[in-house]
Amino acid sequence: MKKICIALMLLTALAAQAQQRKWENKFYAGAGLMASKTDADNAHGLALQAGYALTYHFSRQWSLMPGVAVRNVAENGFGSSADGADDDVFTFLDIPLLVQHHVGSGKGSTTLGLGPVFSFCVDNDAYYIDAEPQSPLNKLAKCNLFSLGLQPSLDHRLTNHFSLGLDAYICLTNLKRNHGLTSGSKRIHCLTAHVAWTF
Repeated sequence: MKKICIALMLLTALAAQAQQRKWENKFYAGAGLMASKTDADNAHGLALQAGYALTYHFSRQWSLMPGVAVRNVAENGFGSSADGADDDVFTFLDIPLLVQHHVGSGKGSTTLGLGPVFSFCVDNDAYYIDAEPQSPLNKLAKCNLFSLGLQPSLDHRLTNHFSLGLDAYICLTNLKRNHGLTSGSKRIHCLTAHVAWTF
């Protein structure tokens, strides 16, 4: 009898846990700032992103959120470049995989997320050295095709479906493609504010 009671308690706990499991779809878009860090100098500009995420809740407090997003970064994105400047513009396909912690549920809840981002450069910029038209670097791609980043995120539900939040992208690997002709490193970090619709 005791074993039966223990088994029933375990089944009840598993059933309650299963009821808490659910999937959520999320579409989001955002804009913010980018910072480009190289060995020689730093630059700032504009970052834009739009994406889709699928969240799997495995408890009231925790979930896993894989997704896919397009992120565009542009140096000097707020005005015209100086004469002869070679500002960078890249578009990345990002695949984040975030572990999320939920404080509350539904309207008024807050979600904190952290996880890796696998990024693929799908629209590369090319070198253009105005002072050296015959440079072997001219027309060669500037950015490596693959990079790895870390994404902290914050999301606050204003309604059951609509939310506002912040996403950061911290670049962990060297983006600069040197082609054996140059040296050094380049990292692009981003901070964007987003609006999201979840259902």
